[in-house]
Amino acid sequence: FFFAMSYAIGFGTDTWVYKNVSDPRYGSLTHQYIYSFYWSTLTLTTIGEVPVPEQDIEYLFVVVDFLVGVLIFATIVGNVGSMITNMNAARADFQSKMDNIKQYLEFRKVGQDLENRVIKWFEYLWTNKQSLDENTVTSTLPDKLKAEIAIHVHLDTLKQVRIFQDCEPGLLVQLVLRLRLQVFSPGDYICRKGDVGKEMYIVKRGKLHVVADDGKTIFVTLCDGSVFG
Repeated sequence: FFFAMSYAIGFGTDTWVYKNVSDPRYGSLTHQYIYSFYWSTLTLTTIGEVPVPEQDIEYLFVVVDFLVGVLIFATIVGNVGSMITNMNAARADFQSKMDNIKQYLEFRKVGQDLENRVIKWFEYLWTNKQSLDENTVTSTLPDKLKAEIAIHVHLDTLKQVRIFQDCEPGLLVQLVLRLRLQVFSPGDYICRKGDVGKEMYIVKRGKLHVVADDGKTIFVTLCDGSVFG
């Protein structure tokens, strides 16, 4: 816009407009672009001095540029501030929940080991951005949208299971709708020897160790797509 305004007023007619393009030093397209970009940057950011306007139209153009620069700067600062506020609010809400949980565990005297496991579980959810309850998020959605979300989230996991790889798509969809997401923190026991198995687990992400009674000897490690239960 600065170059266009200089063209309209006349190159080199005063000290504010672009220099006379007939001069070889200022006639190249590269120099014209760089100087115009430099002038616009100084004006919009108001961090430097530019030549003082000499005509009314030049004053008006500079004022409009200043206002645009202030608007852009205010918008950027406002958006960044809003992002920081939202991040702090989410963190403060999580910290408030953690404080309540710690108070409850201390009141019930559950023991330091169990308290640490509970706290680590919530911290694990927060770190992996899985603190939202899936049922709460989808509870207000119609059944069709719930089904589409379930298919998008779980279908690829189900396809990794060997016994389901040759199943018809319709059957896979019906199975997907019955899957329920569960999150376990490191060190948790999902099931123990002698437990009555009522569910089938599919590993979506992570690794599970099948261990001996001593809890240290590892028989096998289950990875993504493994099934047990």
